[in-house]
Amino acid sequence: MTTTDEGQGERIAAALDRLHQALANRPGFGHSASTSVSTLGAGLRCTTSERTHEIHSDLVPALGGDGSGPTPAAVLRAALGACLAIGYRLHAAELGVDVTAVRVTVESESELRGMLDPGACAPPGFTALRYHVEIDSPSPTHEVQRLVELADRLSPVLDALARPQSLERTVSIRHREA
Repeated sequence: MTTTDEGQGERIAAALDRLHQALANRPGFGHSASTSVSTLGAGLRCTTSERTHEIHSDLVPALGGDGSGPTPAAVLRAALGACLAIGYRLHAAELGVDVTAVRVTVESESELRGMLDPGACAPPGFTALRYHVEIDSPSPTHEVQRLVELADRLSPVLDALARPQSLERTVSIRHREA
């Protein structure tokens, strides 16, 4: 569980207020595009870079990896859990709901056959995704429930997983001498 630092709620609420004002007063403000680059290293180890941050991932030994980092599926579960937890804190500050701790548990189910067998009836990705939210708060239950509903509705990662969206692929092939 994460705990609240003194003064943090006011800082977050002030930042959100500034952003709401900018969105209201500056047409086009808030549109962004982000890029991350994933590079395959030795074996199945992959390094993903975005701005100054790096995430290392790998597969488990049963799939031929070294287990040197979380699997891509674990990174996706972590992205959802972190996005939701941050959203609860963010919107709690905005709504004036006192949140002292947040914990999000994300579970997934998948069929290995779907990832390895092109003829399988199972999809290669998750067959089920669940999350459980634990919030410690002295605020009334209805206020915390309202917070959770709002934050879930505004979660970018939850939205990306739940809503079909445009997806494009481009491929560049470079022929190099061995």
